[in-house]
Amino acid sequence: MILKNQHIHFIGIGGIGMSGIAWLCLKQGCKVTGSDVKPTRITQRLEKEGVGVYIGHKKENLGEPSCPAGRPDLVVYSSAITFQNPELRTAVYSGIPTWRRGEFLSELMKGKTGIAVSGSHGKTTTSSLITTLLYELGYEPSGMLGAIVDKFNGSALLGKGKYFVTEADESDGSFLSLSPAYAVITNIDAEHLDFYSDMDQIMQAYLEFANNVSANGALICCGDDENIRKIIPNVKRKVLTYGFHPSNILGADKAKFNAARSEFICSYKTRRLGKVKLNLSGEHNILNAMATILLGLDIGIKFDDIKNAIEKYRGAERRFQIKADIDDILIIDDYAHHPTEIKATLKACLCFGKRKVIAVFQPHRYTRTKFLKKEFARSFADVDFLILTDIYPASEQPIYGVTTKNIYDEIIKLRKKNVTYLPKEDICRHLLKIVRSGDLVIIMGAGDINRLADELVEKLKSL
Repeated sequence: MILKNQHIHFIGIGGIGMSGIAWLCLKQGCKVTGSDVKPTRITQRLEKEGVGVYIGHKKENLGEPSCPAGRPDLVVYSSAITFQNPELRTAVYSGIPTWRRGEFLSELMKGKTGIAVSGSHGKTTTSSLITTLLYELGYEPSGMLGAIVDKFNGSALLGKGKYFVTEADESDGSFLSLSPAYAVITNIDAEHLDFYSDMDQIMQAYLEFANNVSANGALICCGDDENIRKIIPNVKRKVLTYGFHPSNILGADKAKFNAARSEFICSYKTRRLGKVKLNLSGEHNILNAMATILLGLDIGIKFDDIKNAIEKYRGAERRFQIKADIDDILIIDDYAHHPTEIKATLKACLCFGKRKVIAVFQPHRYTRTKFLKKEFARSFADVDFLILTDIYPASEQPIYGVTTKNIYDEIIKLRKKNVTYLPKEDICRHLLKIVRSGDLVIIMGAGDINRLADELVEKLKSL
């Protein structure tokens, strides 16, 4: 049980998920410290809030005489942390209780009506939409999101209401620690093959997640997704489906898109409900909104109230985020790091009309590059010009023979031109040489490539 005044130390506190949990603990009266390998905007924000942040992982951070914070009551560590980490080893050998992030999140949610959003893609947007829905209608939810959302001034919020919305991380199986009242599964794709041995194991994990829902709860899932349809017969809880196919409980048709908005006609059990407008573009975001609508209807919210609330959602950081439009050069930053996400993101770029699309992509993780290099190559088929840079390793060690060149070679087989590799530090200078008025530059990846978008914006402003 998490008690007020406990001292909780977070190893890997700079991650978006860990930082959100740390903030929630701080706001509930806990003393919070944490460590990470380097300072970031996130760690700086936490320090301003009153969190003690240490740069570098050292056993001294766990209460040795030189550490003014003292010995923590418990230690929480992210999935990127192994037993080789000196802080984790020290905690274990010293008898300090240690919790994995997912286990600790489950503890935080106790006593609340949990809404856990999982899926290979779309978790952040869907969980942010659900949180916005409940927030706008006065339900005072708590939330743990996978990106910074301007409305909440961060990636987490603490409310007095009964609902707790969270992303459920499938990457390391930690989502199986959760037992929510509602589970949302947006899609199931070949992902995190460094942890799962094959697609069968991935689907089995999602099935277990669905069956962890409380007995009187429900699974809300995309019925258009082939892999979700395969697990539905074995789900032992109430199942509610959404999608474009008429077989779903919640349906959508007459979808329209422009550069920044979408709209569609929503129907429930074939009964027309009305038009929904979103400040998001793309079919994938309509599906994310439909998950939110279906959840809202099931907990008893009127459709008109739902659509009015979600229309106020303005997006999350790095989710098709328009950074600037400078001399008709449009710069977009996006978190896409899987072929399915890349295809959806690039499809959304078409809503901006006949612009030349210049894509910059930083592969994320050696394992993902190794297993999905051909899929990555195909996902960039329609861009006009592609720049690749080095792999962002996250927590992984290099794999012999696995580099960005694996993706580059597969792309050359398909298109033979308009693709180049550049070190990250050379990309901005190259973009300034080739970009022209009317172009769209999209920066993609889950690593630190987002800094390039800010750099490019500043350079263009100074010209």
